[in-house]
Amino acid sequence: MKLATAAALLRSGQAGVLLSLQRLLKPYYRVCFLGAAAGSGLLRRLAGDPVSLDRLATDFADAPGERDGLEAWLDLGVSLGELRRSPAGYALCGRLARALAEPAHDPAAALIEEAATLHQRWVTEAPRRLRERRLLSVDDFRADLIARSSRTLEAFVGDAVEAVVPARGAVRLFEIGCGSAIHIRSAAARNPELTALGIDLAPDVVTLARENIRAWGLADRVRIEQGDVLQRPPGGDFDLATLHNNVYYFPVDRRGALLAHVRTFLRPRGCLLLTTACRGGGPTTQILNLWGALTAGCGRLPGRDELTGQLEGGGFTAVRAWRLIPMESFYAFRATA
Repeated sequence: MKLATAAALLRSGQAGVLLSLQRLLKPYYRVCFLGAAAGSGLLRRLAGDPVSLDRLATDFADAPGERDGLEAWLDLGVSLGELRRSPAGYALCGRLARALAEPAHDPAAALIEEAATLHQRWVTEAPRRLRERRLLSVDDFRADLIARSSRTLEAFVGDAVEAVVPARGAVRLFEIGCGSAIHIRSAAARNPELTALGIDLAPDVVTLARENIRAWGLADRVRIEQGDVLQRPPGGDFDLATLHNNVYYFPVDRRGALLAHVRTFLRPRGCLLLTTACRGGGPTTQILNLWGALTAGCGRLPGRDELTGQLEGGGFTAVRAWRLIPMESFYAFRATA
């Protein structure tokens, strides 16, 4: 570059803007690459010894003419520091890439795939969708991916479950929107006398939950059904009802009626445990708030005091809310029927 050109860029301020943009783009590209690598199975494929381009082409680009595209994609991963290339082939290099390849970190792998695909769409499409009055649909995302990524909150929700589920004595649990059934598992592990009914709208999620319940040896204590809680007839004698990370699947103006309906499934003095992100959190929480506000049939995140009022308006008493994640607006709400 000529000295005069460099000086002109500095005077105009363009050099600083371009440098800032370059610093910003690399982590963005890393998220995109890692999300695609996790979703495609590349991370698991490279978890061991280096794999040659020829062998990777057999798995990821078998058609003639696609090898160059595969090589360009892999070399992008090398330039981002997530892969390394040697005469033996490609291997994982980045610490995060190696961690995401481990089965134990599947929830985090699902979350980065979600960020690279779904979150990117929600952010970039929001202005156009609002102008065109064309909201998102719950059918626009993969329910299985959301169920997997939501497990990143498992430990925090587990704390709330432990605080509410008694360690002994017969307990009947009704879990609304059971997802993978992981929180039912936590409740059943805490109390060996607990029995449960879990329901979920999504057929593929119900299939996953049923498979998990069988694999965990809980089929004699837990039943999973597909259904809409709002279409379920009132009445029941459950000791505990739970809603985890799903109150924003209901419009704001219908949440009071939802909670009042949920109360009808509880025996007198029965307990409701509700966990949710609330308004006012960091970027990840704001992404969830954006999705709820942009999705037909759903709604923005609740405020903590707002949800407390809706619980009381739905006939619950002794409402208590506490923060589950330090410095983040993720709360548990406990209320009595």
